[in-house]
Amino acid sequence: MQSLKKPILLWSLATLFFAFQFILRLTVGILREDIIQKFAIDTIAFGTLAGYYYLGYAGMLIPIGILLDKFNFRVITFLSILVATIGTLTFALATDWHYLLLGRFLTGAGSAVGFLSIVKITKTYFPASRHSLIIGLSFTFGLTGAVFGVTPMKMLFNHFGYNATFYCLALTGFIIGLLILTMNTNSENEDHLQVQEKSPGFKDITRLLLNPQILIIGISGGLMVGSLEGFTDVWAIPYFKDIYKMSEIESNFITSCVYIGMCFGGPVLALLADFFKSINFMIFLAGILMIIIFLILFYVPDLSFIFCVSLMFLLGIVCCYQVLMFTLTTNIVDKAHAGLAVAIVNCINMSFGHFFHKVMSIAIEYSWDGTLSLDNIPVYTKENYIEANAIVPICCLIGIFGFYVLSKQLKKRKHQALSS
Repeated sequence: MQSLKKPILLWSLATLFFAFQFILRLTVGILREDIIQKFAIDTIAFGTLAGYYYLGYAGMLIPIGILLDKFNFRVITFLSILVATIGTLTFALATDWHYLLLGRFLTGAGSAVGFLSIVKITKTYFPASRHSLIIGLSFTFGLTGAVFGVTPMKMLFNHFGYNATFYCLALTGFIIGLLILTMNTNSENEDHLQVQEKSPGFKDITRLLLNPQILIIGISGGLMVGSLEGFTDVWAIPYFKDIYKMSEIESNFITSCVYIGMCFGGPVLALLADFFKSINFMIFLAGILMIIIFLILFYVPDLSFIFCVSLMFLLGIVCCYQVLMFTLTTNIVDKAHAGLAVAIVNCINMSFGHFFHKVMSIAIEYSWDGTLSLDNIPVYTKENYIEANAIVPICCLIGIFGFYVLSKQLKKRKHQALSS
């Protein structure tokens, strides 16, 4: 335990940034009306802005993963956090629309190091028998940032103002990065692993990118991610406020319940997958439950506050199908390429965040009748929201069909292996 004190502190700092990047990710959603007013943009432009985070995040997953293995990971982690910090400052200071987009993109690009640095630290300093536990704890603790990133952050923005709050966020990120950079673990493991590990080459990346099963997992998982990266990140708060006439605090809390549910969802879905002895079936079941939840939201009138809270908590649990998706990925590739395969799947998966924001914003803008509030904010009807969010269950249905096809392929391959 004495030798693990500094590695534990290093892991804690990386987990803290992982939680912190959720706050950066969700700020655009809770500031939707402020941004629309400040920059006089329409909903389509706002959807583009929200999606730029995912373009930066997805685009940097593989490069950062390679850099963490090839160079000193504390330096790479600090530089990535610095990029996220610069992005946050650019976003706060932007008076031009293009600089606002740049700030959002840089924030996403720098944030990509969050979970990857945790995996690297875990693999470097902790025994293999504890890797799953430590990464699972990181995921749970990290999601507290998502919970904090809704209601508490809205209160901070209301109290301290737009710019001051963003300056504090940028400073917090920089301090976390600086602490990670200056952290001296005095451990031989880091240098030993640096020498022993071989960074994946271009051929490894290309082979996995062209692997049909990896593509099916990434695309199918991405099609199911709309409930989290589309609805929850941006549209849930105005949906509950406008359709069910919840207060702003109630709408924020209901939305944060998705992330609370995700804190428990990983272990719950993993246990159920073990019970059913099928990861694919559990992903299929999670997708069906997502579709049912959205059908309830669309067609059941006058939902109570407690029912909405319960519904969003359940949505958070089933959104953890992503944990099973990564487990499935590691099961179908060689152990030596498991990390790269997960990075590729996550890259494809996260890129769908931009897709959903763009499609949903276009759909709601074109179905809108032009009604504005006194603050010149678009006023949407329930039909407008349904038309925009209908893409989520539709894509989810396509996604679970993709996992069904994958399941058939894996069973066929297993049968052929047994026959031979």
